[in-house]
Amino acid sequence: MNDLRVGASVVAGGMVFATLTVIGGWWALNGGIYGCTFADAALQDPMAAQVRTVGTPQGAQADGESYTGCDDDDRFAYFGQGYAEPSRRADVVAYYRTAAARNGWLPAPPEPDEPDWRHDPAGERIGLCFTKQIDGATSHLAVSWAFGGEQGYTVEARASRSDGSWCP
Repeated sequence: MNDLRVGASVVAGGMVFATLTVIGGWWALNGGIYGCTFADAALQDPMAAQVRTVGTPQGAQADGESYTGCDDDDRFAYFGQGYAEPSRRADVVAYYRTAAARNGWLPAPPEPDEPDWRHDPAGERIGLCFTKQIDGATSHLAVSWAFGGEQGYTVEARASRSDGSWCP
């Protein structure tokens, strides 16, 4: 009788251990405490589609390869592309405001504690920021210009299932 109890205890303990191992493995692979989850990483393709759908103003040329990934620190997926700027920045701003609105993006309100370096000397925000829900995730579309006298701009879309995305 004791042998039967010992055997049942070993089997039950093995089943509990196996169950915890499977659940723990799934949890770790799905982001665990740190890193992108499968659901976050799956937003990369929709972000790429959003940037491509918005398009570019006439005269803008891709400046190098696009980039994509998932930020493990803040758990957001992203896709971006840099462009050589056409002749006038005002034309770029007008184009993206119109294209973003046409594709359902809404202007994002400025953050109250936004750093000063995000504004020009006249107090105008440098760059554009839009937001919308995509596949149930909070998404941001940003158009930002190069710093330090360099030319060009970047269009980047970010999204997170844990509200970790924002405009850069």
